Amino acid sequence: MGRIVLGFHGCDITTRDGFVRGEIKPIISSNPYDWLGNGFYFFEGDWSRALKLAKSSHERPALLLTRKPIATPAVVGAVLEVDRWLDLTTQAGIADFTRAAEALVSGSEERGTPQPHNKAAFDGDKDLLHRAFDKAACNMVHVFRGLLHEQALKDQVTEEIIASAPYQATRGAFEQGGLVSTGSSVCADTHIQIAVQDLTCIKGWFLVPGDKLLTDKELVAARKRLDDAASQRTAAKPRRLGK
Repeated sequence: MGRIVLGFHGCDITTRDGFVRGEIKPIISSNPYDWLGNGFYFFEGDWSRALKLAKSSHERPALLLTRKPIATPAVVGAVLEVDRWLDLTTQAGIADFTRAAEALVSGSEERGTPQPHNKAAFDGDKDLLHRAFDKAACNMVHVFRGLLHEQALKDQVTEEIIASAPYQATRGAFEQGGLVSTGSSVCADTHIQIAVQDLTCIKGWFLVPGDKLLTDKELVAARKRLDDAASQRTAAKPRRLGK
C-alpha cells in the first residue's frame, strides 16, 4: 500500500463538479508552467492555496495561469495513493534530478543547441513560473528510469525490476511570492506541488468542507459563464499573419 496524500486542484466550478460527479476524468498536461514535468497537478494538503490560484486565474485571465479559463473559481480535493515518488524534497530525489539536469546540459552542449531555461511568464513575474529547464529535467528522470526498468525486465532480475519501477508522481517545494516580513525567509505563497503521472493513483474526488454540488440550474448558468470566458480568451489572442 502506498502513502495516502490529500491533493487539491484549483479549477472552474464546472470542472470541480464534473470530477466529483464522475462525469469527467483527469488528463496528463504539458503546460509551460508544469515545472515538475508532465502530469496532473495538485497542491498538497492546502485547499486554500489551490483556490487562490483559481481566483488569480479568474481575476487576471490575460496571464494564462491555467490552461483553460476559470469563470467561477473553485477547488476540488482528491485522495492520492502513491507508492513510488520522485520527491524533490529528499536527497534521493534531488540526486535523480541532478543527474538528469547534468545530462540535459551536456546534451545541449554536444548538439550545439540552447538548453531550456526558466523564465518569467509575464512582465513582473519574479517567480519565473515558466520553468522549462526544471520541467525537462523532471521528464528526463522518468525517461532514464523507464530505460532502466526496460533493461531490468529483459534481464529478468527481480530486485532490479522492483527498484526501477516507474515513478507514479513527482513532488516538489515551490517558493513563491514576496517575503512575509522584513527579516523573514518565508515567502507568502510557498507550497508543495504534486504532479501525478500515474492517474490510477487518484482514488477519489471530494468537496472541501462547506462546499456543495451545484443544482442542475446552477450548473447550466456556470457553464454559460465558462463558455463566455472561453470566448473572451479566444478573442483576446493575437491573430497570426495570414489568418
